[in-house]
Amino acid sequence: MAFEKPAEGNPHKFVIKQHFHTAHSIAKFHDTDCKLDVFIKDSGEALRRHSRSSIFCARRNWDEKSEKGLMANIEQLFHQEINEIKPFELRNHSAISEYFMLWKIRYDFHISRMDDAVLNGISGSGLTKEQEEILESKGYSFVRDGGVVPARFMTGIQVLRQLDMNRPGMQNMKWGLLKAKEGEFIVADSYNDLAFMPISPILAFCAGSQDMQIDKADVTNANRQSIEKSREFYFARDLSKCPFA
Repeated sequence: MAFEKPAEGNPHKFVIKQHFHTAHSIAKFHDTDCKLDVFIKDSGEALRRHSRSSIFCARRNWDEKSEKGLMANIEQLFHQEINEIKPFELRNHSAISEYFMLWKIRYDFHISRMDDAVLNGISGSGLTKEQEEILESKGYSFVRDGGVVPARFMTGIQVLRQLDMNRPGMQNMKWGLLKAKEGEFIVADSYNDLAFMPISPILAFCAGSQDMQIDKADVTNANRQSIEKSREFYFARDLSKCPFA
């Protein structure tokens, strides 16, 4: 489903460019020019982009309450973990797991956007666009004439539902920190079933591992897996410094 434009001038300041992986996390890979390398798999094109580039975003794919509510809380706890690296025993492993799930789920809905839903037997509210936007800005949803629910509300519900469904399977997961002794990490657009998350050019969280330094051969293997798991693109601070062949 194509994204729905807000009213002219976006008076309620809705977030239009919604990152599936946060700009704060991506910015950890900025080079001195505040950009990073992005490789587009379909075209084979290598680009230089800022972390707030539209390539890292869905366009108004979930509702404002989801964006600024639980999602923002999960992001903030994860950012605390990557801003100040703690020893393994003091690390908030559940915060890392929650964010990993959120990233994956949001990316899946970016790849396969939901359609508007139609509720049978519901007539709708007959609201103007301004009234709809006021409601959404205050954290409410609405039903349009014909029982139509905008897709972004359904997506927001499904993201939170999938988080709840996946949480029990990850609640005991522990994340070790890998530090590259040589070479730099590549980051996939999403990791799906590979519980691995580079958080800087030379640091990565890896589930089921202890904290350790890894050599160039292990960095190369990790980068191969990142490339394999990526669907649309992968990125790094400087791809020329990332072994993968």
